[in-house]
Order: sequence, then C-alpha cells, then structure tokens
Amino acid sequence: MPKPRATQPTRMTREELYNAVWTTPMSRLAEEYGISGNGLAKICSREDIPYPSRGYWAKHAVGKAPKAASLPNSNNASSITIRPTPLPPPPVELLPEVKQLADKARSDPTVLALSERLVRPHAVIASWLAEREERKRRFRNERDPWMRSTYRLSEFTETDRRKHRILDALFKAIERQGGKVSQGERGVLFAEILGEKAEFQIREKQKRQKRPLTDDEKGWRRPGDNGWKQELVTTGRFVFEIKTWRWPTALPRQWLESEKQPMETMLPDILATFVAAGPLLVQQRKDREAAERERQLAERRRYEEQQRRKRDANRWRRFRELARDWYELAAVREFLTALRSMPNTPAAVVDGRSVEEWIAWADEWLQRADPTSDGVDGVFEAVAEANDWTYRD
Repeated sequence: MPKPRATQPTRMTREELYNAVWTTPMSRLAEEYGISGNGLAKICSREDIPYPSRGYWAKHAVGKAPKAASLPNSNNASSITIRPTPLPPPPVELLPEVKQLADKARSDPTVLALSERLVRPHAVIASWLAEREERKRRFRNERDPWMRSTYRLSEFTETDRRKHRILDALFKAIERQGGKVSQGERGVLFAEILGEKAEFQIREKQKRQKRPLTDDEKGWRRPGDNGWKQELVTTGRFVFEIKTWRWPTALPRQWLESEKQPMETMLPDILATFVAAGPLLVQQRKDREAAERERQLAERRRYEEQQRRKRDANRWRRFRELARDWYELAAVREFLTALRSMPNTPAAVVDGRSVEEWIAWADEWLQRADPTSDGVDGVFEAVAEANDWTYRD
C-alpha cells in the first residue's frame, strides 16, 4: 500500500535520500513527500545526489537495471528538508437550486437555436453589421486616397459568419433566460444576469508558425540569423472566455473548441454557466457589501477608540497641569503671607494703589488661579472640559 501523502516537512540526510531514490520510483517517492517528481529531481540535483534515469525501473523489473551511481562527497548541509506543496482547494459545490437552473438551461433544446444564416440578428450583431455597411458607404464615396484607405475593409470570412451565428444564438438564449447582452466601450461585451454584469469575449485561437523570409527580409538578414521567421496565424478555432475577474470559482471561465468538439456543441454549457453565475454573482456582491460594512464598522470603532485614548490622554495632561498650578500657587501663597508680615509704610502709594490694595489684588488673583477653589467637583469639571482636540501637539 502506498504511504499517505506528507503534510509536514520531511527531514533527512543526503545518504537517506540517496538510498530512497534508488529503492523507490521517483514519482511514488515524491508523492509520499508531498511534492512532484520534477521537484524531487531538482532537490537531488541541488544536493548533488544521483538518481535513476528514465527507464531504470522498467529494466529493474526484468533484472537488467544498471548499477546504481555512487553518492559523491559534498560540502552541502548534511540535513535536507523537503516541504510538501500545498494541495489546491477542493472545488466549490454549486447550491442545489443553482445547479437545477443550470441543468434546465443546458437541457432545453428550444432555448438555444443555432440558425444556418442570420435573418434577424441580435441588436448587438446588427449594430456591427450596420457599422460595417456605413464604412463601406464612406469608402465608396470618399475621394481622398488617404481617407479612403481608413475605410477599407476585408471581406467577411466563413469564420466571421460562423462567429456571428454562434454569438447570435447565445445572445438570444441568454435573453430568453431573463438576461441581457450589451456592448460597452471599445467593443467590450457584457452579459447581465440578475443585475450582475459579466464581461466575456470570443476570439479566434492563434498559433506560431515558421515561414521563409521574403526577399526584402533576406536583404536585412545578418550572419547567424535564421532563414525563417515566426508569425502568428489563425487556426479557425474559437476560444470563448469570461474576462470578469470576480467570476465564481465553481464555474468554468474558458471553452476551447477542438476538432472533435466545435464551439456550437459547447453553447448549452456556456449558457448554463451564465445562468448559474447570476445568483452566485449576486451572493458574492452581497458578501462584499457585508464585508465592506463590517470593515467600515471596524474602522469606525478603531477611530473612536483612538479618539477616546487621545481624549483620555489630554484629560490626564490637564489634570497634571492643574496639579502643577496648585504646586506653584503654594509658593505664591507663602510669598504673599511673607509680604503681609513684613513692615510697610501705610502712606506709600505704588502706581495709584496702596500696599494694602496691592496685597488685596494679589490675593484676588491667587483665589482666581487656585484650581481647588471650587472644590473637588470643580477640579474634575475642568479636567472633563479637555477633549481630543484640546492640544494640537
């Protein structure tokens, strides 16, 4: 029985890994370590550990395997750590009601009808054809050679006509299911299901192909250059893909036609995918809105807590200021008491005031500046007046 796949790092010496790769096939051994066979081969190469070449185990099964390569000395670390590659998350299962909607759209033959020729094309396709006819008209009427070249169009190919028929059938089927297809800026296509928009496109697959150099290109050829050039050529096969990046992970987002499976046979599955995407996109939007509300609420709480701490710190600062004022006023009070006990000239006048009047003036200011003059309540009322904006520094 194969060993279970490792979920924790595996530590071993070079000698232990060397013995393991020569007693167990690399693919099976790598699975036990939780990595790919290519990943295990890279570790062996990095640690200078020889491992069996391709076909070794087939020869080993019939007793014709070559002798194992010896383990060379190495200055690398004696301990090797193999960390397993995390497994991809399991596919998300569709809700039963969503799956039922998709299956119904997929199996109903009357929903998606593909016509042999466009008789009453969908509004989006009709706008493409009308725009093309307008460009043709301008091309015929334009006398300026340069402007005339800007309106020149190539003739429709069979691939273009087939693309229009495929999209016409799909657009109409989506709208029969309660959706809406529209075209945005720069020709971007959208399917709107339950108020949620999904961007998509259909394009012709291209491939790279070598071609001989033309005579002009040969003239620019330098020594060592290839005698050919690569260029992209069309294949006549379509790729339909969803471009919306918030597409539900439980749904496919690309369909590539092949020789055995043309795009026409994929249309029911594409339609079912759009139908299923509607409620999923709605739920995703609601989840994002709920997460955004929670984030804003948490942000508000953080702000209020920050303001509360700042307000509390400012009140403590005000309390210390009152204490410092009280301490300094104690010295002023002693100074005033000393002045009262000192002899003075009763008739002396300073700036229109007698000494007694000056002492009364100082005593009035002392009472006014004393933070404890209104009692304990007055002290903490003064403290409570400080808020989070009292001090700007």
